[in-house]
Amino acid sequence: MCLDGTNGTVGSLPVASSQQLLEKAAREELSSDDVAIDLQAGSNKGDNYIGIVFRARVECRRTGKHLNIIAKLPPQNEARRKQFFARPSFEREISFYTEIYPMLEQFQREKGIDTTDGEQSFNQIPRCLRTCLVECEEVILMRDLKEDGFDMFDRHKELSVEHFRLVIKALGRLHALSFALKDQHPERIEQFRGMKELFTSREEDEQMDAWFTVLITRTLETLDPEKEPDVYAKTKKALDGKFMDMVKELTLGEAAEPYAVICHGDCWNNNMLFKHENEVPVDFRLLDWQISRYASPVLDLMYFIFSASNKAFRDQHYEDLMDCYYESLSSFLKRLGSDPERLFPRKALDQQLKQFGRFGLLMAVMILPVITTKSEDVPDLEEMAEKMENGVDLTQEVNQFRSEDTEATYRQKMSDCCRDMVQFGYI
Repeated sequence: MCLDGTNGTVGSLPVASSQQLLEKAAREELSSDDVAIDLQAGSNKGDNYIGIVFRARVECRRTGKHLNIIAKLPPQNEARRKQFFARPSFEREISFYTEIYPMLEQFQREKGIDTTDGEQSFNQIPRCLRTCLVECEEVILMRDLKEDGFDMFDRHKELSVEHFRLVIKALGRLHALSFALKDQHPERIEQFRGMKELFTSREEDEQMDAWFTVLITRTLETLDPEKEPDVYAKTKKALDGKFMDMVKELTLGEAAEPYAVICHGDCWNNNMLFKHENEVPVDFRLLDWQISRYASPVLDLMYFIFSASNKAFRDQHYEDLMDCYYESLSSFLKRLGSDPERLFPRKALDQQLKQFGRFGLLMAVMILPVITTKSEDVPDLEEMAEKMENGVDLTQEVNQFRSEDTEATYRQKMSDCCRDMVQFGYI
């Protein structure tokens, strides 16, 4: 997750070294020392949480040649940096752009796969231009995908089955790369198998425990124990305990072996940009690899599906999407030179869904309040971080993640998620 702020022109980036890196990137990308930079805040309130985004239009004064660059920085507020684990998140995302994806891209090329062809390869990420990991000066500079026709889909609207198929197929190719590397070049992927689960980096924080306790209570309040005693009882049992302990259990790579893979980790609507032609999605990009992890492949599927779809959609398309995912993974695995029946047979996917499927419930507990809250109703994140740092009871802040005219939507989505978790046998 990333973002903050409002759109508007700004003078320069808030960190001098980041501004200097942006100017250097602009000169080198345009092969000119005579460049002008128009900088604007690049996001809306409620879109992102771990970072702050700026949009820069860079133009060569002499030739008129231009490009647009996204600059992503961590919060400058110290409390917010700490509460939203900004430093390890930027370390993880920079590692993805500078180490993990280059490894995946090189492997595809070795197999004769054209990595410029989005339908035949995994390349659904933004082009990273420059990075810096100096403490308190972290920054990621990327090509602005808006210039190429990509936009964030309104999180308050329902994605179509075409949107889902684009994402599901790409996740299949992403996960296939890990299986093939483990099969053919295990030494290349070995260093990433021990990635620390960043989501649990504050697992001993009592404030976070209190936060998630409120969210769990709110979840259970969407269910009627008298009308649906089975759903209520199984949901309550599935959410019994410390939230972070449950996340830690489900994200443990060792528990998913031999089927653990490199996952995106944060598959919700605001981390995806889609390109449309005649209102039909034809391409997309996955952003914000800050919580990428080594774990069961179904975590990405559960996070995405149960945060982005409603029950009516799942009733109609869920099984087809699982087939779509497995077909994408297995066919790409064959192209990479490995045997899917040996490395990840379909029955293994079904077993992983049974073992790790309730991760979708945990992510819905966390993300549905955000998705269904209007931007103008999202609480001030820096003020909230300061309160967390000072040990203030955050019950009220948690309950601010709601909008009066979308509360019914939240309750329906959350209760339907619980019903489907029971129906699919995940809880």
